[in-house]
Amino acid sequence: MTLVPSARKRLYYALEHYDRDDPASVIISSLVVGVIAINLVAIILESIPAYAAAYGRTFFFIELASCIFFLAEYLLRIWVCVEAPPERGAAPGHQTPLVARLKHVAKPMSIIDLIAFLPSILQVLMPGLDLRFLRILRLFRVFKLIRYFASLDILLNVLYDERKNLTGTFLIMLIVLTLAASALYVVERDVQPEAFGSIPQAMWWAMAALTTVGYGDAIPMTTLGKMLGSVVTILGIGMVALPSGILAASFSDQLRSSRKHLQASVDEALEDGILSQNEIERLRGMGNDMGLRPETLDELIQSTARITAKERHNPVILDIDGTQTRIDGAKPE
Repeated sequence: MTLVPSARKRLYYALEHYDRDDPASVIISSLVVGVIAINLVAIILESIPAYAAAYGRTFFFIELASCIFFLAEYLLRIWVCVEAPPERGAAPGHQTPLVARLKHVAKPMSIIDLIAFLPSILQVLMPGLDLRFLRILRLFRVFKLIRYFASLDILLNVLYDERKNLTGTFLIMLIVLTLAASALYVVERDVQPEAFGSIPQAMWWAMAALTTVGYGDAIPMTTLGKMLGSVVTILGIGMVALPSGILAASFSDQLRSSRKHLQASVDEALEDGILSQNEIERLRGMGNDMGLRPETLDELIQSTARITAKERHNPVILDIDGTQTRIDGAKPE
């Protein structure tokens, strides 16, 4: 009976926490990323009529194999999720396996895992559905990469944290866009009715000018129009820089905040002088979510433990993988 929980726990860490020193974790992560990459290429090529006609069966078998793979991965994640370390302050076994699994399937990443194979099943069960819509849903598989690239997860957190500032920035851009389009409509409508005959038509030029793209398909011809166009282009440089600056600053703050939170968690775990196996697993999970290498996290724990022991004049015991070790290297009796 102890073999199944042990194997399940090992599989949990291989699935949920990438560790390049763990062969199982490397193999599983490489398989998932590889299947996602093959799927993206297949979906893109399948949209070309000539390729779809010539390699239709190949695309079908790729989709079938991918659907089975993602379904198996989804079921395995539900099975092993009960091995997740307890949250801070919660005792082991504080919730039943059923509750743990229900909470797991409600997580955003679990929903993405479900969408990875659900469209293909719906296509089989309900063939009357719009296939183009299902192909678009299959593109959601790319979001599974968030689990393996910490920077993507941080970027999503940044977008959520800065949603109000970004909304305000885009509102300002919308106001400037409307004013610029209205001004060019008034100035250029008689000269170029095909390009500036209405405010919505002029908005296309205003959008290209504000984003500093400048397609060149519509340009002001009058002197006043050229002057207004120059002003709008200069304003566009600042408009584009606003969201970029907000995201860059918030991304840096998020990284700094995550590292401070990890350091605070290590300090808190060492308050009683003993770092238990559950606490180490929780810290490893936090480090993995931040994209830290396992060696970097272990070095942080060791250095913090040495500082704590020196300040308190008492040894700190680390319970690593079932072996209790003092920070001075001597094993406790």
